[in-house]
Amino acid sequence: MTDQSEPFDHSPNPSSRRLLLATDGSTHANAALRAGIRLIEPGPGSILATVVPRLDPSIVVGSGHAGPVMTFSDEQQLIEERDRDARRAVDDAATTLGLSEITIEILSGDPGAAICERAAEADIDLIVVGTSGTGGFKRALLGSVSDYVVRHAPCPVVTSNPD
Repeated sequence: MTDQSEPFDHSPNPSSRRLLLATDGSTHANAALRAGIRLIEPGPGSILATVVPRLDPSIVVGSGHAGPVMTFSDEQQLIEERDRDARRAVDDAATTLGLSEITIEILSGDPGAAICERAAEADIDLIVVGTSGTGGFKRALLGSVSDYVVRHAPCPVVTSNPD
């Protein structure tokens, strides 16, 4: 939350705003970010990030009576492919959005928590994240990254749905 004694500057292009733009690399997410950055332009120190989930360690070591489902080398290959796909997604997003002067990061873990933790670490002024457009019932069952970020972010959040 922001300190109420320091009002948030809503001017269209504040050059000092450090934004964290969160994307999953999808066309929908990037269109949502485009709509969000029309409101506030990313300033120096801004970050474009995507989050890759951590792999369940039991796939290699097994659990209980179940044995592993893959070898360590298979796991390493899976991690490398996942990270390569994530890097491609954020690079494509930066190009699509015309963001040449932005730091690109690949975060790991639960998406909502990772976004909020990174925003706190980097002293981010504002998070911009797209909404998936799922209805309330599906969101209640599956959860929502944007809902989590709105409820737990250390700074203001702009959610955007391009539809």
